[in-house]
Amino acid sequence: MKLEIYHSEEEALCGLTECLIEKMQQHTGPFHLALSGANTAQKMYRLWIDKYRGNIKWEQLRFYWVDERCVKPTDTDSNYMYANELLFMPLNIPQVHIHRIHGECDPEIEAARYSEMVKCELSDYTCLPRFDCVILGVGEDGHTASIFPNQLELLTDKRYYVVAVHPQSGQKRITMTGQLILNSKIILVPVLGENKTAILRKIVNTNGAMFLPATYIISKMSEAIVYTDVQVV
Repeated sequence: MKLEIYHSEEEALCGLTECLIEKMQQHTGPFHLALSGANTAQKMYRLWIDKYRGNIKWEQLRFYWVDERCVKPTDTDSNYMYANELLFMPLNIPQVHIHRIHGECDPEIEAARYSEMVKCELSDYTCLPRFDCVILGVGEDGHTASIFPNQLELLTDKRYYVVAVHPQSGQKRITMTGQLILNSKIILVPVLGENKTAILRKIVNTNGAMFLPATYIISKMSEAIVYTDVQVV
């Protein structure tokens, strides 16, 4: 794991974006990118529009999701909704380049469908599908994707996407499994805000915290870069 510490959230997201651009420049053909949701993603989309509209080769990107809530795509809980409103629509991204999880469908059926779609779209790889980049969020409780501390079996599940359940709300979600995340070429992890100080310390000092999904993934990933504005070292 590589830790990049900046003075502000915007600087951290700029660092992440510059790394993404560099990886895209080194890549020939479509670049398969898996997005996460929540507030950090919304800040990232706004930054991309404000500062990187002309710097990112949007036509090269193929968009996927790490996880999605089982809601309609117009619901304010939908990760897709914010990406669509803040990024795809302003940039006129072609729909054929956007592979959303259909959160409004039967969760088990949709998890299986999305797994097969990802397998077909990333068919250049022999065994597991391999994303060129995964942007991964981290919750204060140590969850990542929609793999929560009470569902650690999803870290090693052999399927690509599965149904997860939020431990407090009971909301169903469709999430990428740990094995698929770990097979990506690189994961970029923004951990922003003082409220993330405790979990970032656990990520940096993983001894005794391996039971948390975020620390498990980041410690085992061959190329993982954490971008933060939190001064923990």
